[in-house]
Amino acid sequence: MMPRVLLAVIAIGAGLIGPAAAQTRPSGGADQGKALLDMLNQVEGVGRQVRELRGQVEDISNRVDQTNDRAQKADKRQGDLYNDTDARMRRLEQLSKEEAAERKKLAQQMTDIELRLKKFEADLDVQLRKLEADHEVRFRKLEAASTATSGDFDTRLKRLEQPSGPSKLEADLEARLKRLEAADVDARLRRLENQPAATAPAAAEPATVAPVVVKPPVTAVAATPATAPTAPAPAASLDPLAVGRSYDQALAKQRAGDAPGAIQGFQAFLKLYPRHELAPNAQYWLGEAYYRLGDYTNAIASQQKLLATYPDHLKVPDAMLILSNSQAAAGDLPGARKTLEDIVAKHPLSEAAEKAKQRLGKLR
Repeated sequence: MMPRVLLAVIAIGAGLIGPAAAQTRPSGGADQGKALLDMLNQVEGVGRQVRELRGQVEDISNRVDQTNDRAQKADKRQGDLYNDTDARMRRLEQLSKEEAAERKKLAQQMTDIELRLKKFEADLDVQLRKLEADHEVRFRKLEAASTATSGDFDTRLKRLEQPSGPSKLEADLEARLKRLEAADVDARLRRLENQPAATAPAAAEPATVAPVVVKPPVTAVAATPATAPTAPAPAASLDPLAVGRSYDQALAKQRAGDAPGAIQGFQAFLKLYPRHELAPNAQYWLGEAYYRLGDYTNAIASQQKLLATYPDHLKVPDAMLILSNSQAAAGDLPGARKTLEDIVAKHPLSEAAEKAKQRLGKLR
């Protein structure tokens, strides 16, 4: 009896049958049992379906939750991407504005620099013109001074060469010689007159003595006018324009590749101005001209003369290089190596020392 009631209650709770149907009792016991079994089977089937449906609902609910979470995450990511993109766009816009401002600033600076360069060029042009004008004035003054000096020398030479001067001196000296000769002859005659008669033949002696007294003064006087005209020569050799012209002409031939002409020019310069401040340079270029010409003997001699005469000159390291090259070309490899070692030891900070180190590596 209890199972039937329980089944009825379950059926009512499941909503399969109403309360009125549960209270009705079937007429036959077998039919009622079969109906109840069918009903129970139906209830169990419905329960299984309900449970499956509930499982599906829970599964769908979980999927919906997952989908909602994914959607939320996607929205959040999309929002982050949007914010990041917006921030980047703003930074790019800011950078673009800053770049435009920087370009404008650079353009302004370039304009200022161009203006300053133009002003500097204008000032430099003015300064160069002033310097050219100043040099032109100084050059004209030097030319005028040189002309005046040459004119003064010419005047003095003409005065010395005038015949009145030497003639007057000769006349004066001749008169003095005659007076000395007369006094000497008179003194000798008096001595002879005071001697005994046996010595009288000695009176003939004045004829031979007089020429002895006269000849030495005449020789001394004759030397004076001969040396006087050559006195201004050293002064003329110190003319700065002549010195510069002589040196520049020889150097121009050297640079033009005219070694024989350069040798002739530097030799003439050294002969005329051996003590000039440009003499060491002339000696160096003379040695280099000999080296270019292939005359290694004279090239070596010229550079050795420079080293001996001007050991502290700035051209000494370069002269030693030319000397080493000439020695090597002449076949004196030990001498060339020794010269290069001396350059490195005595002039280590010079440019010639670096070249000497390179050439030493090749000679070894």
